[in-house]
Amino acid sequence: MIPPTLKICDRVYTVTVQPMGDDATGACCNCRQDITIDPDQHPETQASVLLHEVIEAINASMYLELKHDTIMALEVALYGVLVSNPAWWDEGNNETEKGGSQ
Repeated sequence: MIPPTLKICDRVYTVTVQPMGDDATGACCNCRQDITIDPDQHPETQASVLLHEVIEAINASMYLELKHDTIMALEVALYGVLVSNPAWWDEGNNETEKGGSQ
């Protein structure tokens, strides 16, 4: 599910799913604080593209000056971690809340 807004580096970005009109699958405009995702993609691809655009927003907001190939590599690696480890995001399975170690 693509959320309508995301808070990124203390800024609220509007997230819109709409046709891009070219070969782009997503875009991030930091000056308008918006992210656009093309709907003509598989939901997994939309999620991965959203993560890519979030990394783009962080890159610009934090003046990291990451190269695009680095952003693409981070997208692939982080998306893999997030989808391969659902227990990490399962609130009922949080070890810290159960009194486990951090």
